[in-house]
Formats: sequence, structure tokens, C-alpha cells
Amino acid sequence: MPVKDYLVATFWFTFAAFKVSRNYLLCFAILVLCRNIPCVSANAEQDPFPDIPFHTFSNFISQTFNKDISLATVLTVFFTIIGNPDLLNLHMRQQHPKLEDETCKITSAWIIALAKALEDKIGKEATDTLCSNAEKRKLNYGDGTKIICNKLDSFAKFLGLTPYDNEGILQKKLKQVSMEEIEPVQIICPRSMECESASCDSRAILKYTQAKDISEVTLIKGTKVYANVPVLAGRCKQCRTIYYGDHERPIDKYGKAKTLYLNSAIYLKVGQTIWVDRVFSSAVLNACYQFHASPTAFTEFWNASFGKNQENVFKKISRRQIWQSFVQESIRRVADCGRVNLELPNKLKIDDVTQQAFEHLGESGRIRSAVGHQCLECVHEYKHQADIINDIDDAGVVGIDENHNVPEFTGVREEEDVEELDNMMEIDQSTDHAPVSMVEALAWLPVSDQRVQAHDEPESRQPRRENYFQAARTYCVETLCAPCGVVIAWDKFKTSESPTNIMNFLDKVYPDINMRPAYVCIDKACLVLRYAFRSRRWDVWKLTTRLIVDSYHYINHRTNDWLCRTFCNPAPLNGTAPNLVKVEVDRNGNRHYQRAFNTQACEQLNAWLGGFESILSKMTAGNFNWFLHTMLFIHSQRVIQRLMDKERNNLARYQMNNKEEDEEEEEEEEEEEEEEGVEDEGF
Repeated sequence: MPVKDYLVATFWFTFAAFKVSRNYLLCFAILVLCRNIPCVSANAEQDPFPDIPFHTFSNFISQTFNKDISLATVLTVFFTIIGNPDLLNLHMRQQHPKLEDETCKITSAWIIALAKALEDKIGKEATDTLCSNAEKRKLNYGDGTKIICNKLDSFAKFLGLTPYDNEGILQKKLKQVSMEEIEPVQIICPRSMECESASCDSRAILKYTQAKDISEVTLIKGTKVYANVPVLAGRCKQCRTIYYGDHERPIDKYGKAKTLYLNSAIYLKVGQTIWVDRVFSSAVLNACYQFHASPTAFTEFWNASFGKNQENVFKKISRRQIWQSFVQESIRRVADCGRVNLELPNKLKIDDVTQQAFEHLGESGRIRSAVGHQCLECVHEYKHQADIINDIDDAGVVGIDENHNVPEFTGVREEEDVEELDNMMEIDQSTDHAPVSMVEALAWLPVSDQRVQAHDEPESRQPRRENYFQAARTYCVETLCAPCGVVIAWDKFKTSESPTNIMNFLDKVYPDINMRPAYVCIDKACLVLRYAFRSRRWDVWKLTTRLIVDSYHYINHRTNDWLCRTFCNPAPLNGTAPNLVKVEVDRNGNRHYQRAFNTQACEQLNAWLGGFESILSKMTAGNFNWFLHTMLFIHSQRVIQRLMDKERNNLARYQMNNKEEDEEEEEEEEEEEEEEGVEDEGF
């Protein structure tokens, strides 16, 4: 029970007893009894900070350590001692034996371990400054650790961090030392020291907040909560731009205020009186990505894990503040990738902020971090001819038909379309070709992305129903993914995943013909190809791209669709598409075909996206767009980073192997030179 609530309850209990009995002795007895009732205080599990005059502390430092010791080393030693009360309990206990078979150890193994850890932390040069000039001579003979142990022991006893008194009697077990007395004052203020407007010529920023108007807020830094933190704002005298801790408020030429979200902000405002640091907001974003956690789930997690320990400072954080943290952090993550700071009209509601953010930063579903992405899994050099050519039906596919007969075609052949399309699919083999790349497009499950009210009449006039809300359905979300897993773009199809919508999506993602991939894998590529050919849209796409289907679609469709069987094979086994297959060597040295690209990337992405279905189904259209775009943006960043780490590790391993080979060659050369020298001497 908090101390404040305990005192209030005691007062009212005593007052009630006095009103009933008018007996002063009874009231006094109640107060005495209540005084002995145990109560829980916020600092009950901590010891107070050492109360030592500074001049006494300074004298001890100068007498115990070298005169050249730095402030950083002193503070490191000081916080090392007060930060390990359990180890000091163990160490001091060995200095005060109780049983006959126990021996007193002034320098215990516990304090030796602490001294060695301290030496590793501060380094040899700083360790030398812990000893006087006379002690340094012993330090060189291997006795330095014992000297440091004695100093740590005396330092702890000087600070009063011992469970025993001067007579060796146990007083109490040491607890963690409270740091509240030395916590720094927290103030939220602008990060810019000069006005950044071009016309102001780096003018100094003046304090804008008046003393009477300074607001005090609650600041969450990681898992620590600070109460009554002042918030200050600055202002440029010339351009009248107001500078805050997380944003700027410039005035445009029409006299209207704008909100400029700063990517470099350290603290973010997420509520009327709640600010958080970027560690907290990043944790919200990472939890949503890693664990598919909703804002509600993260709210309950944080309040249960950290909020209960700080009830005297902070009650609870709400779901709205968690969602605000997500929006504020995600805006800065996406904007920072584009090297811009998002500027929006002033005082927008949070739903309007997400809608405007997607319009300015969403790039119509294109993922900024995936622009220009190329890796070894997505791109390889163009090959004119396959390394191995098998005498097999061109409908055979790698990984399926190596040891089986290719099923015969049982459908109806479209003679006119196929013959003309066959001529249009021919590639000029005489010219040089750019490296071959592939992307995969696939639809994700239907989701609700907008909540709308079904009736506008007053409630008394509405028919009696269980609820008055219905969700507008979006048919599917179409994603475009690279074979390595990097998401290139996404879009919503309102009514159907028709070939027209798919071609419109591809045209929007690749307006530049030179940026189009060599292959696009679509689960219904044969339908898209037929539509593109008949609508003459293939006249442009044929110059750069071929459409293929996934292998699972192909093996079930090749027997009844001639166009799919002829042009959409994802990996022809007879070598007619050398850029869709590659040759590998197994353990026995046998060469075999292997698919050059991963055509299951979108399926794998959709399996991961399924974890967000319950979250997205309850969002408005603007929140849906921004949340999904943010998750795909972070996913692409993570995949790219993972690929970079993999390449870096492979390069390091390659360099290490080369270094070992060079060392072995040098050793062999030295041995050969020694053998030649011995032969010459013998001769």
C-alpha cells in the first residue's frame, strides 16, 4: 500500500473512531496500532544513497588512489561498488566467520572477481592510476589484483556499504542503493541551436515559453518514468518559427502554421502530458513487427511489466498513447529513408496524420528501402544458352520431371493467339543483355480496411439491430516481392484480382521501361499474358519482360492450358530458358539443374502477413494503409540488412581462408628454403 494512501486511511479511521466514542485514549491506541502495521513504500527494497560530505570523499580518493586518477575512473569504481550489493554481502560474510570450520578471508574470491572485471572494464592505463607510485612496482610483479581488491574493500567500508558494524556484528543485508538523489534533471527542449530557415542566417533561437506557461509532463525513457519534466519551446525572432522538442512549427507565406516532424527528435509527444523517448517508441514499432502485437496488447504488456513498479510516479499508459507512439516513430523511420522531414498542416487529428503520411511518404505503395535493390538471390548474369540440354519435352519443369514422364496436353490449343504470341516472344540473341532479375506478385487474403456507420438517423428512429457498424471489404492486397524476400511494392484491389488490375499495378510500379525485371512470376500469369496480348499492352512489356507462373500452379495447369504450358514454364527442364535455371554440382560431382530464383517469396511473405489480419481488420482505411506500409517497409529493411550481414560474413570467411592459405604457403616456402640450405651445406 502506498505511504500516502496509508496515512489517509489512518487519519479517517481515527477520525471515525473519535466521532463514535469521543474517547481520546481509544483514538491514541488506534494510532499506535496502525503505526505498527507494515506498509509498502516505493523505496522499501533500496538503501539510501551514501551521505558523505564531499571534502571527506575527496580526501579519501586522494589518499587511496594515484593523484593522476581521472574523474571517469573514480566514478566507474564508485558505481561499481554501489551497484553490486549482493557481491559485497558475500565478500563481507567471509571476513566475519561464524563457524569453527570457517576461516577469515580479507581478500575473498568474490572481491577478486570484481577487481578483475573492473580491470577489464577500465583498461590497463586507468588501472595503473588506482595505485600509487610505490604500489606500481608491486603491480608489475603480479600483485596488482590484490592491491586493487584491498582498495575496493576499503572504499566499500568507507561508503558504509557493509552489513556489519565496527564490532563485527551483523546489522542488515545490503540492498540496492537508491539513485533517486543523483538522478539528473530532465528537460525537454529543442535540439536546434540556431534557426534553420535560409532567410534567418543562423539566427539564435530565443526561449519562447514564459515561466508561468511552462508545462510539466511525464517522460518515459525506456522503462523509467520521470514525473514533472518541464517542456520548453524556442522561437526565431525573425521568421517566427517555433521550435519544440519533437517538431517545428514554421509559418508559410500565407501566414498558416505547419507542423514539421523532425527525424532527429530524441523525445516524442504521444499524449497531452505524456512524452516518450525514441527507445520506447522503437520498442512499440519492433513489437508490432516481431510479435504481431496490437497497440492494445503492447499497452497491457507495458503496464503489467513496468507500470506497476512506478505507480507512485505514473498510473498507466493508454492504448491511444501507444498508437500515437507507433505513428510518430514510423513517420520518422520512413521519412528518414527518403532524407526528408514530413511537413503537414498544424493540429491534425491522429487519423488524419496517418492518411496524410501515406499520401506524402507512402509513394503509392512502393517501398523506398527496396528501390534499386539487387542481390545475388535476385540478379545474375544473362546466359544465351543453358549449360546442360536435356532431350525432354519443353513442358518439363526442374524439380518435378527429372525422373518422370511429362504429362501430355489434354486441353484445346488456341492456334491463332499462340502462333502470333510465339513470334512476339522471340529474343534477339545477337545483342548484349542486362543482368537477369525476377519479381513475384501475389494476392494476400481479403481484409476489412474501413469502418463506416450504417445509419445516420437518430438512435430512436433506427430499426432495432445488434450493431450499427459494417466494414467495407477490400478484395485483396497485392504484393510485389523479390526472390530474396524484399518487398518492392503493394496495392489494394477493391473488387477483384483481375488481369487488368494486375497490369495496372505493374505499370504503376515500373513506369520506366528500363527498370522492369526480366521475369515476373504471378500465380495467374497465363491469364495476365492472354489479356495483355489481346489488349496490345504486351507490345511494350514484351521488350523487357516474360511472365511465368509458380511451379505449383504450373504442374496442375499445363495439361489443359496451352498458353501456360508453352510460355509460362517457371524452369524448363530442357534448357530452353537458361536464365531460369542454374547448374549445381552435388556431393558426388554430378551436375544437375536447379531453379535460379525463389518463386515462393510471396507465399512466405503472405504467411507472415497473416499475423496482422486481426489487427488490420479493425482499422480505418488511413490507419490500414499506413500500418501495412510501415510493416512492409521495416520488413524490407530487415531482409536487406540480413543479406548485407550474410555477405559481410562470407567476405570475412573468404579473407580468413585466404589468410590461412597464404600462411601455409609461407610456411612451405620457409621449409623448402631450410631444406635447400641444408643440402647446400652438405654439398
